[in-house]
Amino acid sequence: MSMPAYDVIVIGGGPGGSSAATFLALGGRRVALFERELFPRFHIGESLMPATMLLLQEMGAREAVEATGFQQKFGAVFVDQASAQERTFYFLEGQPWPNYAFEVQRAEFDAVLLDNARKRGVEVFQPATVTGVEFDRDGVTVTVSQDGASRTVRAAMLVDASGRDGFIAARFGKRTRVPNLGKVALFSHYRGARRRSGREEGNIRVYVYDEGWCWWIPLSGDVTSVGTVVHAKTARAWKGPLPALHDEMLRRCPQVMADLEDAKRIMDVRVEANFAYTNSPVVGDRFVAVGDAVTFLDPIFSGGVYIALRTGQLAARAILAAFADGRFTAERFAAYERQVWRGVAPLFKFINKYYEPAFFDLLLRPRRWFGVYTAVLNVLSGGSFLKMRWRTRASLAILFLLARLNVRNLRGTGRPIESRLEW
Repeated sequence: MSMPAYDVIVIGGGPGGSSAATFLALGGRRVALFERELFPRFHIGESLMPATMLLLQEMGAREAVEATGFQQKFGAVFVDQASAQERTFYFLEGQPWPNYAFEVQRAEFDAVLLDNARKRGVEVFQPATVTGVEFDRDGVTVTVSQDGASRTVRAAMLVDASGRDGFIAARFGKRTRVPNLGKVALFSHYRGARRRSGREEGNIRVYVYDEGWCWWIPLSGDVTSVGTVVHAKTARAWKGPLPALHDEMLRRCPQVMADLEDAKRIMDVRVEANFAYTNSPVVGDRFVAVGDAVTFLDPIFSGGVYIALRTGQLAARAILAAFADGRFTAERFAAYERQVWRGVAPLFKFINKYYEPAFFDLLLRPRRWFGVYTAVLNVLSGGSFLKMRWRTRASLAILFLLARLNVRNLRGTGRPIESRLEW
């Protein structure tokens, strides 16, 4: 059984795949997207950055997302259990993006994005599993298994949006774990958890305590996502079942336990392990990778969905330019790869610094000196993928310098100064 040729084939229908396919279709290209699962399907990664709203607008999906009734969030709360310090960061007004985002049930959110891709002209096939790929001088041939039959599909370009599976990296390259970020996340959903009121209701909360941290994400429908993150060696040393480790870590956080007092767990505890990595290659002759197929960061700053959507957009731009001049080589897409690493670099930096007590102490006692406060919120809102002004870069450099100086202050108080990356 044969199928017609396409300009671009996209593997994966998550945010990265939907983004790349949508922008390519809007650019006039014929796009086929193959997704192995039927939507809606569960996925973790429920808290969005404000800059996501810009991309949703450009994709033509913002109105549909706004209409779903997802929980709106205006900021993020960071809590240090050891010192009882708490700080709420509210997203700034007057930025290129709105001062809010959403806490989303990913099953519904991803389905909205994929449906939007269909409406923009993308041909979506699901469930359909890509089982093989062959590149040649003139294009790419993809083998697809669907409805018990195997078929081949031909296109000029391939976009790998296969998520953590990393289709291209698994077959032609490698995955590299990010040093010291080999964490394990355990999480579940609860109904009936105690909520904060007013503007604070939808804020994501992050609690830091010995051996880990906990996320608290209020979702719509009186559902709350609660997760605990520990170092891989902590999980390996645990003698019982991992769901019990989740409960043990929650007990390290009295505020969370108090807010869950009358709540009911409505989903089995799930586990995600070794979730910080980089893949290679990112680009090649007639292919590019996007989203989790490129890299996945520690989820502390909620960057996953935004990175997927943004890299999908950037990949589409690079591919449209390649069609314009007829060059589909790895060198042609090198600029796209540089954009990706330049965009994620500040987030990697912030994640590593977050685990340093001296930096976290400053984060909980923010000052508006030298534009530092605004610079921090720029990164945490998704601004690292946009052109950062020299003032913002200078402010971040000052912040990191102050964190180094703060080590001396903490040492004098007897508080720990070693990085928590080694939990």
